[in-house]
Amino acid sequence: MNKRTASISIFLAALSRSSTTTAPVVVLGFRSISTTSSTTARNFSTTRSTTTNNNLGGSYFVGNNNIPRGGGLGSSLSSSSTTSLNMSTKPTVEKMTREEKALQITGLPIGPYPVGVTTVQIDGGEDGRKDRGLQTEIWYPAVADDSLDNNKPVTKFSDYLGLDTALDPTEALKIANSPNVIGGYRDGLTVEELDSVEESTWLTNAIRDATIREIIDNNGHKWPLIIFSHGSGAYRISYSFWTEFLASHGYIVAACDHPGSARYTIVNGKVITPGGKRSDRLQMEIDRPLDIIQIINGIESSSKWNSNSNGNDNDEKLFKNCIDTNNVAVTGMSFGGYTTAEVIDLCDKRIKAGIMMCSSMSMSGTKKLHTTERNNKSTPVMIMIGTEDTVLGDKHNNSNRQYVNNHKDGDSYLLEIKRGGHVSFTSCEMYNTEYGNGIATSATKCKSLSKPGEEYNPLDIVKQHEIINNYGLAFLNKYLKGDNGNDDGSSEYLQTNHYSDDEVVYQANIKQ
Repeated sequence: MNKRTASISIFLAALSRSSTTTAPVVVLGFRSISTTSSTTARNFSTTRSTTTNNNLGGSYFVGNNNIPRGGGLGSSLSSSSTTSLNMSTKPTVEKMTREEKALQITGLPIGPYPVGVTTVQIDGGEDGRKDRGLQTEIWYPAVADDSLDNNKPVTKFSDYLGLDTALDPTEALKIANSPNVIGGYRDGLTVEELDSVEESTWLTNAIRDATIREIIDNNGHKWPLIIFSHGSGAYRISYSFWTEFLASHGYIVAACDHPGSARYTIVNGKVITPGGKRSDRLQMEIDRPLDIIQIINGIESSSKWNSNSNGNDNDEKLFKNCIDTNNVAVTGMSFGGYTTAEVIDLCDKRIKAGIMMCSSMSMSGTKKLHTTERNNKSTPVMIMIGTEDTVLGDKHNNSNRQYVNNHKDGDSYLLEIKRGGHVSFTSCEMYNTEYGNGIATSATKCKSLSKPGEEYNPLDIVKQHEIINNYGLAFLNKYLKGDNGNDDGSSEYLQTNHYSDDEVVYQANIKQ
């Protein structure tokens, strides 16, 4: 038995245990009641200091007693009238309204729910992974508080790094600012710049440790769970255009760092960057899908969490029992797209749908997940690619198209952004407006894949994110919220291309 086969055997054993668990569901968000900087952390292996920021402006409501679906697909899922703000002329972060930031982050208006966010660590259980902790970000629908100022700043970029969990925060910050971490997104970029309300290009609507919104529902519905897997050498937070948007429309979104694959993470107080055995390609291909199952199992089982690390019940509060871990979608970008495909192929009954963005599925693992040799050809899937993706190239872009065509037993969709690239499916424009491969201002161009030796002007990144979010939300609403008896237009929306042919190639293979 080779290393990969042995690891998959462990994988399947873990799935078997998870499918029979009777442990109560524990929600993975916490609210800090103390406003001092010594509040104890919300992970079971380390402590962290926090300052409460419950800035929740605006008015929000649940319109009926069915499971909330977020915005409908009528006026809200259409075309935004905005374009990217020039970073040199845009207002400072502290002067931008939530609506302005939402349009910049997601390309669409903010959803009906304010967004909360918390950072936790999820450890493995009795599946041979006790020593693999996963620093995880959780975004969720939050409770609004009309008494708070709508324009106050929310979460800082450094909050996402988890520096206050580090054994040596000064050294952790130094590493974060290195050319291989935050400095790798743009020459000279620092955490301090991203934290500055005057200089920052980092936008977020998420309120740290806000109180989760409960679903008022007599039918036992809970918030569906979305798991996101980042790309190789990336970082869980660099996809907020997607994660925040989904949370604002009524989803719990969990994204972990994959240690060894992430450019930076902190586990048990120690900074981990790429290198060593855990960064071997084969090892990452084995670990990443197991990480996703670990996150689902950790959310599902209270045994994975220490909700009270200092013995004072008044300092921390678990969220209500409102996450549906039997109603899960897995999503991911690039290496995370491979991870998504691999997890879907396990046929875990909890996973109801998958979205793969510029997936490296034919570059990783068996390299056959796009063929008819895979196990799962029935779970609804959506594939998203950029025509000009020079990382995947023609061969692996075609593999993504083949995945859709070979999905014979279930619904499958292809969304292809013609003037998009590999990085179109990230929020890297907030680090660097000239990042390339799908992200550039109108003054610059990117190398073309479809026309070798030439260059092209990427579609405005805000427009690209609008397209991704419109179709992604419609897909998730149909397959994770479609059993509530309400038709919000998702099914109809998914049937056709809503953009011009020079912007989008769209294919819908609907079996049901």
